[in-house]
Amino acid sequence: MHRNHAYALPATVLALVLAMGGGAVGDDDDELEFEARLSGRAEVPRVVTETSGRAEIEFSEDLSTAEFVLRVSDGFRVTQAHIHCAPKGLNGPVVAFLAGFHNLGWDVDGKWIDNATLTDDNIVLGATPSPTCPHTIATLADLAEAIPDGDAYVNVHSVLNPAGEVRGQLEPDRDD
Repeated sequence: MHRNHAYALPATVLALVLAMGGGAVGDDDDELEFEARLSGRAEVPRVVTETSGRAEIEFSEDLSTAEFVLRVSDGFRVTQAHIHCAPKGLNGPVVAFLAGFHNLGWDVDGKWIDNATLTDDNIVLGATPSPTCPHTIATLADLAEAIPDGDAYVNVHSVLNPAGEVRGQLEPDRDD
């Protein structure tokens, strides 16, 4: 797949800064771990649902991979899940696929995805700055920079609510 080389320099610089012990994402492994608590209340517009969930994502120190777990409770006919770029209260573009698409949906109650891996190849090209997404996200390093700014969320979609059943902003993991 052809990639724009304009993104290579910022990602390389970020990786070098991280290797030297500093940077926007952090010099501590805990600063590479994020979570999202998913609910229908966080959807825009709000969704009344019994479904809830939690996503956890941990980036490797070199930002070349990210491991993630996605739990969905009481999910009925769940069709897909993504990471989107936008702050709380706004809808934004998909930047990474986590699961799906299955047009008939799955009934999910518990761990839906366990220890899956994202790479730069999973990033959806075309997430450039817009009114709802203030970042260019072409790599995992770009995504790792957008999350602490509050500009990334996980969205789980269903047959009943194709625009989103449950959603949650990614934020630093509080469980450590």
